[in-house]
Amino acid sequence: MHAFAYKLPGYFMEYGPVYARDLEEARTLIRKRLNAKRLPWGLQVWDLADRPQAKWRVAEAS
Repeated sequence: MHAFAYKLPGYFMEYGPVYARDLEEARTLIRKRLNAKRLPWGLQVWDLADRPQAKWRVAEAS
């Protein structure tokens, strides 16, 4: 099993991990997670072994 992450087009947040055997299975699981018939145009999916998922932090208000 591999761990995958994904990023929706136009957003800065990265979501995951999604555990799947390959990229196609990961895309299928993401489609089900988003409850969509087709994945959005420009969706980025990658293997976390190739590139880690970014950790986003919101700066605290002063």
